[in-house]
Amino acid sequence: MLGDGAEVPDLPPAATKADTEFEKAEGEFAEAVEVCQDKLLAIDNANSGVINAAEQLRAKIEKNDFQLDSKKEVKKIAQARKILCAAIDERIKDSKAIDKAIGELTKHLSQLAKYKA
Repeated sequence: MLGDGAEVPDLPPAATKADTEFEKAEGEFAEAVEVCQDKLLAIDNANSGVINAAEQLRAKIEKNDFQLDSKKEVKKIAQARKILCAAIDERIKDSKAIDKAIGELTKHLSQLAKYKA
C-alpha cells in the first residue's frame, strides 16, 4: 500500500505508557464496581432486616397492653399504641424509600459493570 521502503513509525513511549495506565485503571474500575455491588447488597439485606423487625415490633405493639389494666386504662393503651405505631410506621416508610433508592442504584451499578471501553 505504501510501497517499498516505507516505514511506519514506532509508537512513542508516552502512548505505550498511556495504554498501560488505561488498562490498569480499567481493571481497578471493574474491581471498584464489584466492591460497590457487594456493599450495596449488604446494605439492601440490612435494610430488609430493619423493615422486617419494625413490622414485627409493630405487630407486638398493636396487641400489647403495656402491663396496664386493659379495662381501666383503655385510653392510655390506645394512645401509647397510636404514638408508637406512628413512629414505627415512619421508620418503615423511610426504610422502604431507602429500598427503592437501593433498587435504582443496583440498576446503575449493573450498567457500570457492563461498561467496556
